[in-house]
Amino acid sequence: MMIIGILLAIIVMVTALYGFGYFNSPYIGTFRVAFYFSLIFLVVTLVVAAMEQSNHGYDPTPQSRENAGR
Repeated sequence: MMIIGILLAIIVMVTALYGFGYFNSPYIGTFRVAFYFSLIFLVVTLVVAAMEQSNHGYDPTPQSRENAGR
């Protein structure tokens, strides 16, 4: 999941450079749309990755009240 995030970050940076006029391109509007789309996709990917890892390997069963006396 980390590799996907890094690749999306690179895509966001390159499309931002094109979309905001760092490179000369007749398709500036298209690159801006691609930038915003990939930026939203990057944020969604990072949120999903953070939510997925929050419970990874967590097992509350041995600490529960029902098992405390056993």
